[in-house]
Amino acid sequence: MLKSIKIKRITEEIVSQIREQIARGELQAGDRLPSERDMAHQLGVSRPTVREALQVLEHTGFVEILQGSGTYIKDISRQSLSDPLQILIQGSDQRYKEVYEFRNAIEVWAVGLAAQRIEPEELKRLEEIITTMKEKCALKKPVDELDANFHLTIARACHNSIYFHVASTILHLYTQVAHISHKELFLSDHDQAELLADHEAIFKAIKDRDANRAKALMQHHLNRVTLKTTLSR
Repeated sequence: MLKSIKIKRITEEIVSQIREQIARGELQAGDRLPSERDMAHQLGVSRPTVREALQVLEHTGFVEILQGSGTYIKDISRQSLSDPLQILIQGSDQRYKEVYEFRNAIEVWAVGLAAQRIEPEELKRLEEIITTMKEKCALKKPVDELDANFHLTIARACHNSIYFHVASTILHLYTQVAHISHKELFLSDHDQAELLADHEAIFKAIKDRDANRAKALMQHHLNRVTLKTTLSR
């Protein structure tokens, strides 16, 4: 009455497990997977089965197998954003403006969700980012990468794998936008202080689990960036 389990199904199960870990953000770009031997032991399958699953993942663009080094998770976010779209955005004031509009629409929603779902380790990460931003601002060092990571951490804290990967896909655009903002718009000590205060206030609202306040503060923050961008162009 029972049908034999084909090795193909075991391979698909391994592939599915790893894809799910990527979707949840548990495996991220650059992470090294265990060796074939270790994976086979953990999963209770043969090494050829593990090897076949890794080959499927490599073929579909999820991992990179480097001879003599190991198997690494690839940055699927950069693959997801096609070259034509990058070309359309880069060097276009209008396209950058559209990135800001997209952020206004989606990040206000996301921060409200994060305030409800954030876990202790994610809250700790946000706090570490704020602390480092303070230190760098005091030394008049750039904080644009920290700014982008702050927003990506909020995306992860939503615990919505679809949104997290959308945010990851355009993270390098966020980074470019943040770099432009910090380089061209937030030049004075007063500007930097306001920017830092925005992030601190958003962090506190998330920590307090106050979704409505977090959304209002994020909207205020993004409106400020959008306004300064519009006035500068």
